[in-house]
Amino acid sequence: MEIKEVAYGSEIYELAKGLREEVLRRPLGLDFIGVDLSEEKRQIHIVAVDQGGAVVGTVLLIPLNEGRIKLRQMAISPALQGKGAGRKVIEFAESIAKSRNFHTIEMHARLYARGFYEKLGYKAEGDEFIEVTIPHVKMTKALQ
Repeated sequence: MEIKEVAYGSEIYELAKGLREEVLRRPLGLDFIGVDLSEEKRQIHIVAVDQGGAVVGTVLLIPLNEGRIKLRQMAISPALQGKGAGRKVIEFAESIAKSRNFHTIEMHARLYARGFYEKLGYKAEGDEFIEVTIPHVKMTKALQ
């Protein structure tokens, strides 16, 4: 599996967007039709590609302010979930963030994924809340 940064609007970006839709949106009865994704132009797009060239993982990073960056839209192919691919994608995203001088990474994690992120050193902050119709919790991690 190769993990790399890709350009917004590229062919591989479109494939990663398809994975996000399959894993994150369709199970909630949502899709990207009519959704304005133009804000993604200024975000960092990371994909994991298998040996056959298929996109099997993706995550986005949004630079914020004061050394903070937000991780969002983490999606791993269902066939690879629980097999270490997600951890590798997160570690790559963290290394990108550190290399660009961000010191804190934050996210709105789906509640069912909280344990996964806690194993990677993320800490929950505040109360649970509803986002895209399901429970989430804000999580942060200091990058060292």
